Amino acid sequence: MQRQKRRRRSSKASLTVADKMSRLPDNVLHYILSLVSTKEAVATSILSKRWNNLWLSLPNIDFNNIKIDNIESNSRFNDSVYSVLVSRDTAIGGSHFINRFCLDVQFCNPHLEYKRSYPNVVKWINLVVQRRLKYLRLNLRLSYDDDDLHLDVDDYDNSYLPKLPITIFTCRTLVTIKFATKRDFILLLFGCPVLEDLKLFRIYLRRGDDSVAIQHFKTLSSCLPKLIRADITQRVCYRFLLKALSTSNSLRLDTFKLYRSVYQVGQPQPPYDDIPIFQNLTNLELCNRWRLVVQVLHHCPKLQNLKLYTGSYAAKRNEDDQENWVEPEFVPQCLLSHLRTCTLQFFVIRRKRMIAKYILKNANFLQCMTILSECEKSILSEFPKASATCQLLVNANI
Repeated sequence: MQRQKRRRRSSKASLTVADKMSRLPDNVLHYILSLVSTKEAVATSILSKRWNNLWLSLPNIDFNNIKIDNIESNSRFNDSVYSVLVSRDTAIGGSHFINRFCLDVQFCNPHLEYKRSYPNVVKWINLVVQRRLKYLRLNLRLSYDDDDLHLDVDDYDNSYLPKLPITIFTCRTLVTIKFATKRDFILLLFGCPVLEDLKLFRIYLRRGDDSVAIQHFKTLSSCLPKLIRADITQRVCYRFLLKALSTSNSLRLDTFKLYRSVYQVGQPQPPYDDIPIFQNLTNLELCNRWRLVVQVLHHCPKLQNLKLYTGSYAAKRNEDDQENWVEPEFVPQCLLSHLRTCTLQFFVIRRKRMIAKYILKNANFLQCMTILSECEKSILSEFPKASATCQLLVNANI
């Protein structure tokens, strides 16, 4: 009897708390619901009529920590997402605006992921981008492999390989898209056959991932056939990615991890076999690793405009490297036939002089060399020039 009384008192207390919360304004309740997942927000609809439709007007849809281990659980999850999307669209007073759409799903095998789930994911994305989507987060992964590259693109036909819907790249409101693994990032590249401009910043891979990527993604050279411009900075430029950039006309690269660290003094520096030749490249900016400049130029036979600069970290680390540098035996083709302008912006003056001297000596058609920072113009003017019409500009104020 006493237990029943305690239960009734506890139930009344819970109802009192729920009633108090129900009297809060909509904006406060929406904020409270925004702190939980969509599944938990939907569950609050059973509390009372006041809560019945509150979740329908939330700006965010978050499905987090979902585990799919069989066909039945996959079907239940797909039904849940569809139910949420349809209910929001059909409900009176429901929100037709979606600010954020997040999927965090773990699959037990690739068949469930690629064959049974990706087609639905594409449909969901096509729908939410029409609702003025601003933030998209996709974390679709296999339970036995949360990070490594095990998907070999060559082993699947185009109908099997997952691709992002074209609506992502035509959406005018989308500001941020996040991928959890390097595999997802590479699949993004494969899903952009008409991409013309690419900018990547601070993408890090562990030691050895570069070779794994090259091994598993053998067709990278054809995944961005329409690429025109690429800006790849902050230690992101690995060899596997360069294969995807080989068709571009303009590149900005951080060479910090571009080439092997082994440097043989006094030996010719031909192109590496696993680095592509940039046949269309006419504009190039290189940051860091000044000794790699000539090696990079071997891969750019038609280069016309070159800019070289070094960050303060690289400058301090390699300040005295120029003392061990020996001019390469073979001059890059672009210096002999195509280079028109060159801009140098280094922190170390001696390094700038050596690079400037080498380019002036071998660039037959150079029209202008610009030095941005402290440097004695009189010293540079004494360097031999392959081009009699080359102008030398020094600007210490930049």
